[in-house]
Formats: sequence, structure tokens, C-alpha cells
Amino acid sequence: MSQLIVFLALAFSIIIAIFAVQNTMPVAVTFLAWRADAVAVSVLVLISAALGALAMLLLGLAREVSLRWRHRAVANQLKQTQARVAALEANQPAPVLTGQPALSASSSGEPAETGQSVPAAGVERE
Repeated sequence: MSQLIVFLALAFSIIIAIFAVQNTMPVAVTFLAWRADAVAVSVLVLISAALGALAMLLLGLAREVSLRWRHRAVANQLKQTQARVAALEANQPAPVLTGQPALSASSSGEPAETGQSVPAAGVERE
């Protein structure tokens, strides 16, 4: 993608240079209170292109700074959240398994007889 951008910028620069070479006729320029009588069109085009490039550079720089600040804030928030999760996990007591019958000493792995039936998973006791 960056090669495409460089290629397009180069092509645009070549087009501006060709236009500037072909248009050397002097013209009068008036902008607000400023006035110039004999300025070549090519100079005006080059100045306009340079100012446009400068404007785009400043806008891109402002966006980059904004994104970096946002990235830094999110990274700090992530660190704080991870530290909070680690602290909560460290303070949580070990889970206590209740309601499960003890296993008998037999090798079958069947629950020991306690006088209560063990409900199947997902089935409510009546």
C-alpha cells in the first residue's frame, strides 16, 4: 500500500512539473490585501502544491499524535484492568465443591450409598 502512495505522489509531482514548465506566462495575483503583478503561473502552481502538501502533513501529524495518545490511554487502562483481575484472582478463595457425593472405595467409580439419589446433569430434582 505504501508503494502505491509513493507512486501516486511521484506521478502527481511529474504532472505538476509538466504543467509548470508549459505555463510560464506572468499573471497578476490578488489575495485579500496582498497583490503581486508579475508572477508566473508555474510559481503559483508550485506554491499551491507545496501549501497543500504542508496542510496534509500537518493534518496527518495531528491524527498520528491523537492516535498515539489514544493508544497510550488504552494501554494504560489495559494494564490497570489486568492488575485488577490478577488481584481479584489472588484474593478469591479456592472453590468449594458441595453437593457431590463421596465416591466409594470400589473401582467402579459409582457414588457411595448415602440414601439420596444423584440427579443427572441438567435434570431438576423433584
